[in-house]
Parts: sequence; structure tokens; C-alpha cells
Amino acid sequence: MGRGKYTTQEALDAQPEPTPICPVVRVLGPRGQHLHEVAVASSLVSADVNRRLNPDARPWFTTLAQLPPKFRSVLWVRRGSHVLVDLSESLTDKIGGEVVMVLLPAQIKQLKQAGQWPAQYDQLWPEIAGHTAASQPAADAATAESDSEESADDLLLRGNPNRRVVNDESSDDRSSDDPSDDESD
Repeated sequence: MGRGKYTTQEALDAQPEPTPICPVVRVLGPRGQHLHEVAVASSLVSADVNRRLNPDARPWFTTLAQLPPKFRSVLWVRRGSHVLVDLSESLTDKIGGEVVMVLLPAQIKQLKQAGQWPAQYDQLWPEIAGHTAASQPAADAATAESDSEESADDLLLRGNPNRRVVNDESSDDRSSDDPSDDESD
């Protein structure tokens, strides 16, 4: 078994345990170079981490989290997914922590059943989403809201949005409807 197989198996079998140093955070989006912007609820982290990363004492703050080399090309992090991030020490002045685990839907369900899922995200997510949408133009924000309401299944059924849809009508139907073709015969 190669490195990727062990890492994938470890990610599938791991039991997530959030702590004040390693909380569950929500990914806002990729920022390049294996960095992801994450939103952290202030009430989930320790006082030391709060002082270091959240000097304004807001109910939530954003920071960058680095995806370690063992997860690169094996696990992918999508916008809106949840991860465990080790915030114990900053890697640089801009990078606030390192991704320890990418949470899969089965693991999230397990955390909710065990009562370890942070209820703060249900209350704070509209505010966080509004903050990220405020940085976009108004037209983009309106389309982002309508897109977020659609389910993932609907998006998969539509096909590739980057390809033009060609309506293929048979030539027989056109010739019978077009009177100019009848006159030329």
C-alpha cells in the first residue's frame, strides 16, 4: 500500500475529537498554495488562541489554515466543508493553523449524535456568509444566494456549466416546416 492508501484509510477510519486547541471550523474557500480560509467561532477556542487570532473579540474570526503535505493529492477540501484545524501555534503571521482532519459527512453525523457538534455554526453561518457575500458585487451576491439554495444533486444533473448546450433538431423536421423547401422541389 502506498502513502495515499494509508492516508485515505486513516481519514475514513479516524474518530474526530474537537478540542479548544483543535476546533471544528468551516472552510470559506481556497486561497492558493494549499491554504484555505476558515471561519472559527470564538467560543470554541481557548483564550490564548482567541487573544492571538481574534484581537477584536468578535463572535467569529477568519484565518488561513495550511493543508499538510500528507493530505495533498489525496484529500480535497471544498468551500463549505468542515475541518479540524490545529490552532495551537501559528505557522507564520498570516497562517493561523494546520488542517488535522477533513471531516466527511459520516464523521459529522457521528459528532452530532455524540453531542460534540458546535451549535454555534448554525447561528453564526448566516452572518459569516453575509460577510463573504458583502465583498462581492451585488449581482454576484444575488446569484450566490440562489446557487446556495440548489441542492448538489441538481447541480450534478445539469451537466457541465462551462459547456454550451446545443439543441439538436433533426433536419427532417425543418424541411417539413419550411415552405421555401417545398417550392424548390
